[in-house]
Amino acid sequence: MEEIFWFNSWEVNRNHPGFFRQDIHPYIIKYLTPFSLEGKSVFVPLCGKSLDLLYFSHFAFRVVGVEISERTVQQFFAETKRSYKRIGNRFISGNLTIFCCDFFGLTSADLGAIDVVYDRASLAALPPSLRMRYRQVLEQLTPVGALNFLNTPEYDAVKSAGVLSGMAHDAVASYYPNYVIDHVERPTVSNQETLRSRSLPQEHAFLMHKLYDTTTLEALN
Repeated sequence: MEEIFWFNSWEVNRNHPGFFRQDIHPYIIKYLTPFSLEGKSVFVPLCGKSLDLLYFSHFAFRVVGVEISERTVQQFFAETKRSYKRIGNRFISGNLTIFCCDFFGLTSADLGAIDVVYDRASLAALPPSLRMRYRQVLEQLTPVGALNFLNTPEYDAVKSAGVLSGMAHDAVASYYPNYVIDHVERPTVSNQETLRSRSLPQEHAFLMHKLYDTTTLEALN
């Protein structure tokens, strides 16, 4: 992974409210309900110190995050006042484990079975040169039938706010051709001013179900 890019992104954006929310994201409360998470294993790539991890930890069976910055992982536990034990590159707190490592080095053996992926702007945050590689790794980590809940900031809003990168919402299907995609949330005129007043980017949300494994097809070709 281009570690310099990601560390620089944290230094530039970590105090920007559009980059790190101070609350549980309302989209996950609406679409990843406590009942739907019961007994599920949730994976949060490029998790940072997202408070969404607390929500998943409370309602899901198991939660796994990955974050390359050790300082960010330590900040998460300090700010949320959760105790943890460290085993190698794993920070473990109850049913929550955060890998402090390069996302691109993870394997399915590391993560175990995954039912749900929560991608809150991770794909969009990466530079275009890394997005397809990110998708390929995620493809190897998730089984057929997995749910991917993807949030992408509105491109123009992100560009104007200076928060990392951005991507056009209609580009999502090109990265996930083997998924059934439901575009469940999109910015509306009524909520644009509210989001701008709070310096939050306008986000699209997609509920995506994996139909088949492209890695098998790629191996046959």
